[in-house]
Amino acid sequence: MGFYEDRILPHILNAAMKTKAIREERVRCLSEVTGTVLEVGIGTGLNLPHYTSAVTKIVGVDPSGGSARIARKRIAASAVPVELVGLSAEKLPVADGSFDAVVSTFTMCTIPDVASALGEMRRVLRPGGRLHFVEHGRSNDPGVQRWQNRLNSFQQTVCGGCNLNRRIGDLIAQAGFEIERLENGYLKGVPKFGGYFYRGVARKPATSLS
Repeated sequence: MGFYEDRILPHILNAAMKTKAIREERVRCLSEVTGTVLEVGIGTGLNLPHYTSAVTKIVGVDPSGGSARIARKRIAASAVPVELVGLSAEKLPVADGSFDAVVSTFTMCTIPDVASALGEMRRVLRPGGRLHFVEHGRSNDPGVQRWQNRLNSFQQTVCGGCNLNRRIGDLIAQAGFEIERLENGYLKGVPKFGGYFYRGVARKPATSLS
C-alpha cells in the first residue's frame, strides 16, 4: 500500500462518507443488527456510533492501517466492545459460524475478490445468521450504467480500487445467501453514477453446511 492509499485516501474517505444522506443509510442498515457482529471494511469506524444496544460485540476487518489510526477515537468511545482482526475480507481469521450478523457498508465495491469475500462472510455466520448491507453499485438505468462503465477506471485509481458498476444484489445471491429484503435508489446529493445504492438483509440458510 502506497503513501496515498495509507496516508491521504483514508482522510478523504472519512470526510466524504460523513454526509447526512450516507449517515441516514448507515442508521437504516444497522437498526436491526443484533448479537455478535463482524463488520467487513470497518474503515474509520463511521458505523460505530449507530449500533444499538442489541449488539454485544463488534469484530472489524479492514486492510487500511491509515483508516485504523483514524478509527481509534471512535473505537474508544464505542458503547459496544470492538476488536480489530485481520486485513483481508477474502480470508477471515475467525472460525466457522462465529457470528450472529455480518455488516458491510460501502465496502463490496472495493474488495478485489468480492466473490471470495462473500463466501467468507457466509462461512463465519451461524446458520440462519444475517448479512446487513448498504452498498453503491450498478444502476438499473442504462444511461447511468454507460457513465459508470466509462468512469470506472478513474474511480478505481482515485478511490483505492472502488468500482462503480458491481451488481451487488446478484453477487450476494450468487454467494449462497437468501435475500430477505433489497431496496434500491439514489443517494441524495451524490451524482447518479456513484450514488445508486443497494440496502438490504440476506440470510445464511439454516441448513447450510458452510
